[in-house]
Amino acid sequence: MNWLTTLAQAHAPGLESPLGALRQQALAVVAARGVPTPREESWKYTDLRPLGELALVDAPAAIQIANTLAPLLESTPHRLVFVDGVLAPTLSALDALPPSVQVRTLSEVLAHDPESLRATLARYAAQDAQVFAALNAGCARDGAVIELAAASRLEAPLLVAFLNSQNPARCFTAPLIVVKADAHSQLTLIELHYGEVGAQNLSAALTDISAGAGSQLAHYRLQIEAAEALHLGHLRLALGEQAQVDSHSFAFGAKLARLDINAELAAPGAAVTLNGLFHAQAGQHIDHQTKIDHAAPHTTSNELYRGLAGGDGRGVFRGQVLVRPNAQKIAAKQASHNLLLSPNAEIDTKPELEIYADDVSCAHGATVGQLDENALFYLRSRGIPLAEAHALLVFGFTQDVVEQVNFAPLREWLANTLAGSADVPLPEKLEVSE
Repeated sequence: MNWLTTLAQAHAPGLESPLGALRQQALAVVAARGVPTPREESWKYTDLRPLGELALVDAPAAIQIANTLAPLLESTPHRLVFVDGVLAPTLSALDALPPSVQVRTLSEVLAHDPESLRATLARYAAQDAQVFAALNAGCARDGAVIELAAASRLEAPLLVAFLNSQNPARCFTAPLIVVKADAHSQLTLIELHYGEVGAQNLSAALTDISAGAGSQLAHYRLQIEAAEALHLGHLRLALGEQAQVDSHSFAFGAKLARLDINAELAAPGAAVTLNGLFHAQAGQHIDHQTKIDHAAPHTTSNELYRGLAGGDGRGVFRGQVLVRPNAQKIAAKQASHNLLLSPNAEIDTKPELEIYADDVSCAHGATVGQLDENALFYLRSRGIPLAEAHALLVFGFTQDVVEQVNFAPLREWLANTLAGSADVPLPEKLEVSE
């Protein structure tokens, strides 16, 4: 019996709950599939077999983490904050929500309105479900269920934060976010996964976003787990007619981190933007797998990922674009650009196009390189110290992704993180001309 099967059995729900049979079905998928191995194409560069020695326990009761992320918390008047998988009421604030926007905890929905989640969870109980998404569907105890009525708009961003405190045991959490945005609604969602120094948690996170016709959603996913944490995430985006979803992934933490993103463009006019930035430092392995499914004509996708790797850090990016036979008049752009900051670092990148239509506009490209020594010499010749010159060049490499962040506090945090002590101006939102 492998560690994944043991974990699934330990967290199996009771059959007496309304969704018990469905959730056990999801865990049966986990047991049948087992731990992914590098023999599977999508896991070619990420080996989970070393995790077989893990001892996993339930997360403890909530522990308040004071002042850890105060600037980000203070700038989001609408927020749900969980500590070690448990809601932290003192850090959360939902009083100012308009009536047309409903935000409930997952535990509340499971207890009082479970049938509203049946269709969502059933997706991840299917035999072809990604294994860690199925694990979440079977084990999730808390998270957020966000519902926007037609034509509703939440002016300020909504923050859903999962904080993990320092703990001597490796705790397991399965945070779940479900977003249902009706026609012509608007939302900015910030999803934060954070680990205090010393945290050793394993997180199997799942976010499921359904964007109705004409809706506009911005999604920022920030992963800054602790150095010994393990983070296995899944994001599904389903877009209706004329819907626009911009999703940005920023991954800086965890010993091993993996995020699978599936974007489904199921109706004409749907448009998705996937931007990503990761920094794998010494001892880190960060893997992004994206798939954009153009299932309808007149759909658009733009994807830009930037990767950094230093020390013996390893980064992985695989981006798939599928154009189905009836999806004529689509446009798809994909780019993966990566920078190695040390001779022992490694980044594996693999853009893929699978096209079954003939009237399309598709382009993709990938690069892996090193810092420009001439540029570094030029900065140093102007009296800039080596560390600061290095930081300026790194920031310049990532700037076109950071500039796309429309939430100033997050954009400032990214700039400060990437530039370090270097004196750089806070980038403004970049307006891209056609």
